[in-house]
Amino acid sequence: MLQKLLGLVTVAATAAAIAVLSACSSGSLSGGGSMPSTNASRSLGYADVSRLGISPKYWALTRLVSGRSAARPLRKKVPKDLFVADYGLDAVEILTNKTWQNVGSITSGIDSPDGAFVDKKGNLYISNAGSVDITEYKPGASSPKYTYSSGMENPTDVSVDTHGNVYEADFEDGDVAEFPQGSNTPSEQCAITGWVGGVAVDKSGDVFVAFFNKNTGAGQINEYAGGLNGCNATTLGASLVFPGGMAIDGKGNIVICDQDNSTVDIIDPPYSSISGYLGSGYIDPVHVRIGNKDKRAYVDNYDYGDASVWVEDYPSGSVIATLNSSNGLDQPLSAVDSPNEVP
Repeated sequence: MLQKLLGLVTVAATAAAIAVLSACSSGSLSGGGSMPSTNASRSLGYADVSRLGISPKYWALTRLVSGRSAARPLRKKVPKDLFVADYGLDAVEILTNKTWQNVGSITSGIDSPDGAFVDKKGNLYISNAGSVDITEYKPGASSPKYTYSSGMENPTDVSVDTHGNVYEADFEDGDVAEFPQGSNTPSEQCAITGWVGGVAVDKSGDVFVAFFNKNTGAGQINEYAGGLNGCNATTLGASLVFPGGMAIDGKGNIVICDQDNSTVDIIDPPYSSISGYLGSGYIDPVHVRIGNKDKRAYVDNYDYGDASVWVEDYPSGSVIATLNSSNGLDQPLSAVDSPNEVP
């Protein structure tokens, strides 16, 4: 489990972490294997860092001093606000969608938040790397309505279908799980050979899972037509480097972060190849969400110490606003407004 970094880290601990990171960058794995010489080598090396108790994707988030802030009042009505899962603050920050003013925080049930999702009823879902669970909040609530945790190891992304079923992408465990609404017993759990970065569900109930295949050394997307029942997957033709979070727009296009390629890709049906890109200039795009009736995209760009949320026009990709420390954020990893996405 990811441990919170509270107070000053000792010099010895810092030196140990640096040593491990150095070993990763030199291409050696603690298991005795060698790192493939591909442009995904940075992400492959993260596996060693996870043994320190730090999620592989976020080793650079390690800080000498905790950046946690005090909780602030939650707005009672938030139908048009932006929810930002902020790993550095251990909170979900709430920003107005027009002025981007920070108007409140959710801290109850939040522990190193990663992915965020809002379903058609306005319920908010947060995947927490620290407490290893997914917390669900009713519209306007500051405390969890329900917590999903069974079988999780590192929940990195979350999605919900039209029936309220909750889908968890587990980065370390290498699987995707489906939880019925309000149940902590998975109805399905499908193993995947690799690190799972994202999950999305379309209006037909087809489930898409993005992962880095450890055997092929490439980023891939599996489609589970009709849902996870039976775990019957078809690997799509589109190839990525190291996929992160993903979303589906109103036309059924997949919008997905390719973290090591520094792009946000758009993949049109039948998903045989990348058909275009959303915006440009990213360092490490972690999560993407489509909102405001397919008119907005929210991309969380991690720039190794200067993380920000890029609010973009969709599908043009033109930047409307860049949200960062000036908006009361520290290390935002996922942003979503309400209602979130299709369906």
